[in-house]
Amino acid sequence: MHETGVSEEEARAHVQQMISLTWDEMNYEARTAARSSSLLSRRFVETAMNLARMSQCMYQHGDGHGCPDKAKIVDRVQTLLVDPIPLGH
Repeated sequence: MHETGVSEEEARAHVQQMISLTWDEMNYEARTAARSSSLLSRRFVETAMNLARMSQCMYQHGDGHGCPDKAKIVDRVQTLLVDPIPLGH
């Protein structure tokens, strides 16, 4: 925003577009690795995909730095790790 003078809405749209393009590239690599014609090992691609999925899940509602009151990361971590789903007794 500061470098180009665009609005926050335009900056967010640009970041969303970059995320979408990166997912397309990662999905392509995952398909290529599954056919064994990739320079990257299948295990490496799977690990990278899982890390990206986890990051998107954790940070999709904010990171708690720019606008802490909007961030839900603490709740998400608590829900995922501290208060797991009960298995029923």
